[in-house]
Amino acid sequence: ETPDELKVQFPLAKELLTAMGIKYYEIDNYEADDIIGTFAKYCDIPKDDYEGLIVSSDKDLLQLISPSVEIKLLKQKDYIRYNEKTFKEEWGIDPINIIDLKALMGDASDNIPGVKGIGEKTALKLLKEYKTLDGIYENIDSIKGSLHDKLVSDKDNAYMSYEIATIYKDVPLEINIPD
Repeated sequence: ETPDELKVQFPLAKELLTAMGIKYYEIDNYEADDIIGTFAKYCDIPKDDYEGLIVSSDKDLLQLISPSVEIKLLKQKDYIRYNEKTFKEEWGIDPINIIDLKALMGDASDNIPGVKGIGEKTALKLLKEYKTLDGIYENIDSIKGSLHDKLVSDKDNAYMSYEIATIYKDVPLEINIPD
């Protein structure tokens, strides 16, 4: 549910965007991330030859980086521009594995529980070795000690978190990309 303090800002934002000649899209029961994901999917259609640039401070959107989509991740005083190569060089995982990362470490700001006791550093180490959440659980017997126990006891949360962290890319929008 959209917070009330955000809802009251929408009319002004819509008025401003309209005055600037910028189109905006909204659809009930879908988050902005899902609409952005749907646009990113259109950019990935080979025959259409579109390139997308997402400008945001939301790290969830990093999963949308592809050969056709880059992200300008805003920071407090600057930004980082990522494409597939620069993302992999910095993070050591593929952009799509941001979903697996969130599934493991969680994200309180998005109500993603993750696996209790696993932070970003440990999650990245696991993903660098086992590639995906499924890869981790397929090799669970290779993981020892308290890390093994955490993963086993919170497996359901990990997979639920994976679902929550995945951006939906099929929002039923009637869109015209050139617009």
